[in-house]
Amino acid sequence: MNVISYLFKREEKMVRIIIVFVLLMNLHLTANHQKMKLQKALDLKMVKAQVQSLGGYQGFCIKMELKNLGLDSLIIIVEAGRRLNSIDEKNQDILITKEEIIALRKLENKSFDVKGYCCQASNHSPSSGAKYDVNKMADEKLVLVAQYLNFNKLEANTEQQAIWAISDNKSTANVASMNDSLLLPLKQLVANLKGEKLPWYSVITKTFLFASGRMETYPQYLRGKIKYSNNEENYVSLYVYNEKGLPVCEIKSQWLMPCANKDYDLNIPLKGLAKGKYTIELKTPEKQLAKQEFEI
Repeated sequence: MNVISYLFKREEKMVRIIIVFVLLMNLHLTANHQKMKLQKALDLKMVKAQVQSLGGYQGFCIKMELKNLGLDSLIIIVEAGRRLNSIDEKNQDILITKEEIIALRKLENKSFDVKGYCCQASNHSPSSGAKYDVNKMADEKLVLVAQYLNFNKLEANTEQQAIWAISDNKSTANVASMNDSLLLPLKQLVANLKGEKLPWYSVITKTFLFASGRMETYPQYLRGKIKYSNNEENYVSLYVYNEKGLPVCEIKSQWLMPCANKDYDLNIPLKGLAKGKYTIELKTPEKQLAKQEFEI
């Protein structure tokens, strides 16, 4: 064997050794940096989780602590759609709506804040330090809403009403904001999950939190559009009637020009109205131009 052949074979052998070494290192790194969802890590007893309230029922209202129980580092995905169970039954469960990715070195403890919303509207808002069980994923419908909110940021009240519409069967119309066009896909998702027709109107609500932790949500305004036609210039009024057909308020009176199939914008105050079904009528002294029903 000449010197050139010997050197070539020696170099080829060294290349093979290097390739094997690199492959082994990659396997080692993969083993030492496992990435998995929190549920799998809990099932395999690779992590321990502790959860408590930061006070309140929406937004970053939960503190979670994860402890890596192994000698390998971990990357844990805290899933959007996990339902945190309140230890105190009077307090609300919290639905996580924002995925968190947490890196843990071997045997490391790490605390972090978690974004979530109440999914038990009739229960009390938890105080700071209230204990929670890490629990499991919520039912499929709540998981779908949580995953939508994970990728789409809206107003806090809008996100909360979307969850309550599923968890507590609150009205889909309550999924509302000052600019409804931005949340139409969410509203449609909620309606589909409930097997309902998309409401033609939106109800702006306000939730009051009392010192006891009890909460009450009240309607503030109804917003939407109704179609009307008017074959001549007329003085018209907008009325709201209750289920008994009695007028509860006269909203607006004005002159309208002749038109066909035109939108009439609604912004009706609802404060003080009891829960129930109502009818909106736009009419002249002689005839009705438009009519729609709503419920609060």
